[in-house]
Amino acid sequence: MAGFWTKSAKRSKGLRGVFIGLSLLMLAGCETLDSNGNAIQGTTLAENLLVNQVERAPRGEQADTATIDGGEDQIVDTPSQIGRIPVLSVVSKASGPSKNTTPPSLKAERVDAFVAPLILPEFIDVVFGEMLQTPYITGPEVAARTDVVQLRSSGEMASGDFLSLISSALEEYGVRVVAEDGAWRLLEDKALRARMPRFIKSRARLRTRSDLRPVVQFVELQAIEANAMLIFLRQTFGSKSDKIKIEADPGNNYIVLSGLPEDVDAAIAIIQELDELRFAGSQVQRYTPKYWDVDELAESLVQAMRVEGWQITMSVNSSRIIYVMPVTYSNDLFVFTKSKQALKRVNRWLTEFDRPINGGDTIQIYIYQVKNVDASLLAESANAAIRAQKGQVSLAARESDLGGNPSAVTSPNLSRAGAGGMFSVDPLGNRIIFSGTNNDFDKMIRLLEQLDTPTPEVLIEVLIAEVTLSDNTNFGLDFLVNNVGGGTSTSTIRTGGLGLGSSGLTVGILSGDVEATINAFATNRQVKLLSRPVLTARSGGTAEFQVGQDVPIITSQRAANNQAGGGTTDILQNVAYRKTGVLLSIEPIVFSDNRIDLSIVQEVSSTIDTPSAATSSPTISNRSISTQLSLEDGATAILAGLIQETVIRDDKGIPILKDIPIIGQAFSNDSVSLDRTELVILITAYVLRGQADKTQFVNQLSRRIDNSLANEDRLVTLLPKQF
Repeated sequence: MAGFWTKSAKRSKGLRGVFIGLSLLMLAGCETLDSNGNAIQGTTLAENLLVNQVERAPRGEQADTATIDGGEDQIVDTPSQIGRIPVLSVVSKASGPSKNTTPPSLKAERVDAFVAPLILPEFIDVVFGEMLQTPYITGPEVAARTDVVQLRSSGEMASGDFLSLISSALEEYGVRVVAEDGAWRLLEDKALRARMPRFIKSRARLRTRSDLRPVVQFVELQAIEANAMLIFLRQTFGSKSDKIKIEADPGNNYIVLSGLPEDVDAAIAIIQELDELRFAGSQVQRYTPKYWDVDELAESLVQAMRVEGWQITMSVNSSRIIYVMPVTYSNDLFVFTKSKQALKRVNRWLTEFDRPINGGDTIQIYIYQVKNVDASLLAESANAAIRAQKGQVSLAARESDLGGNPSAVTSPNLSRAGAGGMFSVDPLGNRIIFSGTNNDFDKMIRLLEQLDTPTPEVLIEVLIAEVTLSDNTNFGLDFLVNNVGGGTSTSTIRTGGLGLGSSGLTVGILSGDVEATINAFATNRQVKLLSRPVLTARSGGTAEFQVGQDVPIITSQRAANNQAGGGTTDILQNVAYRKTGVLLSIEPIVFSDNRIDLSIVQEVSSTIDTPSAATSSPTISNRSISTQLSLEDGATAILAGLIQETVIRDDKGIPILKDIPIIGQAFSNDSVSLDRTELVILITAYVLRGQADKTQFVNQLSRRIDNSLANEDRLVTLLPKQF
C-alpha cells in the first residue's frame, strides 16, 4: 500500500507541476486571430488588448481656465470659420474624338517661309507636298477653288511654326486644316459644318482643334439662370451669328451650343467665367452675439457699413460684395464676402456693437444657448459660482437690516440681483436665462463657455480569463474465493462494496472457485473561459452590460388552501428570476488630466444542475467583484485574481489489510483527484478623443467580428486534441 501511495504522490506532484505550467501558459497566452482568421501563437493577454491594436487619435489640448471676475485667463470671442465655398469652374477633360487625330509627322525640320502667288489648290500642293513633306488630302470644294494665295515671311522658320502660319492664312479663305487618320485634311467651313455633329454634355472646355467636326454641347448652369446667360452670349457672338448657334432650356437650366469646336470652346470659356458662385473660394464666417438680438445686430451692421460706403446687403436677390444672413433660431449671424479687407471691417463693427450697455446696475434679461450639456446642470453650477463669489447674506443679518421682520427675508437659495444675478432654465429649448446687470453677465459668460463643453466619454474593456484543470485516478480490486478449507466445512472469502468503478479498464479473472475483477480509470479535464465585454459610458453616468439568461429560482413553496380532487395537494410556489452570465456595471469620472476614476461591479455566473436538491432550482456558480480604482487613459489594471487548488485522496478497503505494502491493494480501492482553477480579470479604460477615436475602436471591433464570421475553420467538428 505504501508503494501505491508513493507512486500516487509522485504522480500527483508531476501532474500538479504540469497543470500549473499549463494554467500559467494559458493565462499568459490566449489564442487570437489574424486578419485571415488564423491563430496567432505567443500572443499575451496584454498584447490582445485594444490599446495595442487601435491607432488612436492624438490627445487634444486642455482648454484654458476662465476666471469669474475677469483677468488674463479669459475667452476672447472671435468669429468662427465654417468652411470654404467651392469653386465650380474646375477644368476637366472632355471626351476625345472618335477618329485618330494624331498629327502626322513633318519630314522637313525648317522651311523657307516664302511662297509665290499661286491658286489655292497649287498653293496647298507646294506647301504640304514639297515644303513640309507630309501627307495631306484636299477636299473637292477646295480643289475647285481659284483664289490666288501668296505667303511671304522673313527667312527660314521651324516647320511647326510654318504649319501654324499656313493654317491661320487658310482660315482667312474659309479653309480649315484638321489632322485625321494620319493625314492633314483640308476642308471648307461649309463642308465641316455639314458633318454629323458630336454631342457632348459637360461644363468642360474642349481644349483641342485637331477634330473640327461640329459639336452640340449641353452645358448645365449652376449659379445663373439660362435666360440670363443666353443674353450675355448673344451680346458677345451676335444674335444671328453664322459660326455658333446658342439656345436656352430654362426648364432644365441648360445652354445648348452648336458649332465648330473652337467656337463652342470660346463660348464655354465665357460661361465658366460667368456661371460661378457669387462668393466662390471665400470663407463663410459665423458670429454669435452675446448682448444683441441677431436681427437687430444685422440691421445695425448694414447701416454702419453703408455709411462708410461699403456695398452690403441682407437681400438674397441683391448682388453686393458683402452679404449678411441673420439666423433667428440659433441667434447666429453669417457673413459672406470675398474681400479680406471688408471682412476685417465687419469684424471690427461686430466687436464694437456686441458689448454690454453701460447701464450701471440696471437689471436686464439675457439668454445663453447651451450647446453641449444639460441646461439645468449648467444653471445649477453657475448659480453655485455666483453664491461662492459673492457669499450668502446670513439670515440674522437680513433680519437686522429689515428691522427684525423674518417674514420679509427672501429664500436663501436665491442670490440678490445686485450681487451677481441669477440663472433660470428654459427646459424646452435647453437654454438658460440670466437676470442681472451687463457687467455680471459679461463675467459669467466666460464661465458658461468653459463649462459648456462636451462631456467626456469612456470606453471600458474588461478581459476575463479562467482556466480549470481536473485530474482523477481510480484503481481497485474485488475478488471472491469459494470452498475455502475443503472437507465437509467450507467458507467463502470476498471483497465488495468498495466503490469499484465501471468505467475505464475492467479485467475479470475466473478460475475454478476464484473470481477477481480489476478496475483502473483516469480522467483529465481542461476548461478555458475567455470573456471580453466592452462598454462605453459618459463621465458621471452609469452604464450596464449583461449577456446571459434570467434563470427562474423557486424561493418558497407551500400547500394551497384549496385541494384538488383525488386527494392531490396543490403546491404554491414563489419564483424569482436571477440574472446569470456576464454582468458589468461601471460609473466613470474623467478628470482634466485624463485620469479616470471607476466604480465597477463585475459578475460572471452560470447554473449548475443539482438533481439531489430538495427543489428543482439550479445552483448558481457566481464570481463577482465590486471595487473602485483610478486609471490613466489607456492603462490596464488587474481587478481581481484567483488561484484555487483542491486535492482529494480517497482510500477505501478492509482495515489493516489495506495498509499492508503491495498485497494491500488487493483489499482496497484507491483514488486521487486534483482540481485547479485560475482566474484573472483585467480592465483597460480609454478616454474617447472625439469621433475619430470612436471610429477607430468601431473599426477594430468590427474586424474581429468579420474575421470570426469569415473563418470557415470554426465550422468543422473539433477533435479532442484540437481543443
